[in-house]
Amino acid sequence: MTKRRDPLTVHQALTVIAARIGWDKCGMLVGRSGRLVRMWSDPDADSEISILDAMRLDRAFIEAGGDHAPILRVYSFQLDIAASEGATDMTRAAAAAAKESGEAVAALLDAALHPQDPGALRRARKEGEEALAAITDGLAALDRQEREVH
Repeated sequence: MTKRRDPLTVHQALTVIAARIGWDKCGMLVGRSGRLVRMWSDPDADSEISILDAMRLDRAFIEAGGDHAPILRVYSFQLDIAASEGATDMTRAAAAAAKESGEAVAALLDAALHPQDPGALRRARKEGEEALAAITDGLAALDRQEREVH
């Protein structure tokens, strides 16, 4: 049975990397066994990946055709969530995320239709960044709510 790995965790990012390059190659790249790297992806294991090994695996993922650095992305999102001072009310956070995401999608479609228009490209980037910020605020509000409940 496959163990559940929460989104936005290093555990889940490691499984994304291994799906592309394989557990054994992951182990070879960091000078460890594939089994140990698989343990790093287990949320119940005590063993954790080092920052240098994370960098090596992210780099290998990109070199194998990946479009981002999975562990870096998780780390970056986690820092953004921790630092967010966004909306505390889940309803407001969800509404803002929906609004900003819709505007981002519309701007991306406009940029796709007008790829030579620098203004359309700038608006798409701006709207995308605003959508990411709103979603990050929503995740931070969710984290605060979970802490209050537990």
